[in-house]
Amino acid sequence: MRIVFVHQNFPGQFGRLASIFAAEGHDVVALGTRKASTVPGVTYYPYTPVAGPDIRAHHGRFGPVVTPVQRAYGAAIQARQLARQGFEPDLVVVNVGWGEGLFLRDVWPKARHVAYFEYFYAAEGQDLGFDPEFPVRNEETVWRLRLRNALLLAALESADAAVSPTFYQRNTFPIYLRDRIAVIHDGIDTDALRPDPSASIQIGPNGPRFGRTTPLVTYVTRNIEPMRGSHVVIRSLPALLALDPNLRVVCIGGSEVSYSSQPPQGKTWLDVFRSQVGEAVDWSRVHFVGRVPYGQFVRTLQASSAHLYLTYPFVLSWSLIEAMALECRIVASATPPVDEVMTDGETGRLFPFFDEKALVERVRATLEERDHSEAMAREARRRARETYDFKTVSLPRWREFLGVS
Repeated sequence: MRIVFVHQNFPGQFGRLASIFAAEGHDVVALGTRKASTVPGVTYYPYTPVAGPDIRAHHGRFGPVVTPVQRAYGAAIQARQLARQGFEPDLVVVNVGWGEGLFLRDVWPKARHVAYFEYFYAAEGQDLGFDPEFPVRNEETVWRLRLRNALLLAALESADAAVSPTFYQRNTFPIYLRDRIAVIHDGIDTDALRPDPSASIQIGPNGPRFGRTTPLVTYVTRNIEPMRGSHVVIRSLPALLALDPNLRVVCIGGSEVSYSSQPPQGKTWLDVFRSQVGEAVDWSRVHFVGRVPYGQFVRTLQASSAHLYLTYPFVLSWSLIEAMALECRIVASATPPVDEVMTDGETGRLFPFFDEKALVERVRATLEERDHSEAMAREARRRARETYDFKTVSLPRWREFLGVS
């Protein structure tokens, strides 16, 4: 079978599937904007987005259309070159959030086209309009969401099948479209992600080392920004540190912006939030380590005494499911993406997203009620294995959905 995966940042969600299908003898091809791919067995073709209007000249108004269309042309031109060389795939799988799939059906009309959907935007109650501290700037912000959604609807119209990783994400789409979108999680490797009571981490080459004997609160996000509750976590630090004089906090996350609005010019969101708590925090007990290698991320969670996960109503992070598999004692925001995968009092402790006092109280209970916390952590791992394991759950569903045997 000839299979094409398309993702501007390949492999993205498709790495495990592409690797396994290639190892089984399928002819697997990938398109993306990276210079090269390291997925074994996959033939990778980088494409170049086609130049278009300078969106900066229009205050970013046309960015939600221009940038995806540039990618769409680039991907389609690369696909057309392959078609002219005689390559005709049986299956094309595209993460359509980047716009790349817009013209691929016209290039490869005989293939089955599958659209992978992460999210459908709304003007209120999801990532936009959820946090009163960061209100909708103006009506043109909403218009840009309409443009993004228009391209998603175009992708759905041209797809033979569609899929989303969680029910919450699927349900961000209009009711009349939901039945057309299957739900299959990307899956995680729960065999590799296991608890390790002996795990420890060192902060920097000459910094302190922490293991299970230290009360260690951990927080992980791609970037320190409002979308993943960084402001709530940082503002809770004075009360968190007051729980125990030996308590330490380790925060993993970069200083860029992935999803939120931009911080004030010349500052990062970490700068902004740290300045708001200032001298109320003993910063020698709080360690912002930036982005770290995956192995260090795993060890940090294995050494954690209480792990924080917060998110707006938005795309669910893999890291929450990974934390469940690692048997972390989780304290998380009671927002819809989290509610789908966790149950308060069974797999962890949930709290209202904006309630810093509740966050601290849940951490206190997690540290003090050790037996109950560990029981919930074991249940979290069981649920992760039962529902989100790649090999035993997600892969069989993907095979059936894609028709790849």
